[in-house]
Amino acid sequence: MNPDQALLQRFAGAPLVIDSNPLATALDTRLVSLDRVAGVARLTFNPGPQFVQGRGVVQGGIVSTMLDFAAAYAALATLPEGQTAATATITVNFQGAVRAGEVTVTGTVERAGKRLIFVRAQIHGQNPGESGRILAAATSVMTVLPDGPPAG
Repeated sequence: MNPDQALLQRFAGAPLVIDSNPLATALDTRLVSLDRVAGVARLTFNPGPQFVQGRGVVQGGIVSTMLDFAAAYAALATLPEGQTAATATITVNFQGAVRAGEVTVTGTVERAGKRLIFVRAQIHGQNPGESGRILAAATSVMTVLPDGPPAG
């Protein structure tokens, strides 16, 4: 079973440390809410100094990674046992600086089909003066795959 799917099954409503992926662990990631019916996943990250550039801004590749994690967890939440998903495409738009500290990212399934899941993810500002403002957003297409080892 996909380790991230197994982690989603363990989620009981209280924040859960994401320990199913080494990069998620390095980013101090937690799953804080999950709505399987609506396909919404909310995660928090607390990227350490190795992920922060000058002036306390989180590096853009890490911002993209956080958006991808949220999109993937939202998609995975909607799938039945025996299926998993992988990112086919992701488009990221940076609209403001994501500062170091706790970052909340929300992934939302827009449309789910048998083979593709369309997802959006957003990071909203949490510092004074930017509360609620979108700092980064992504749209993603996830490919639905059978769970288990890759063929071939």
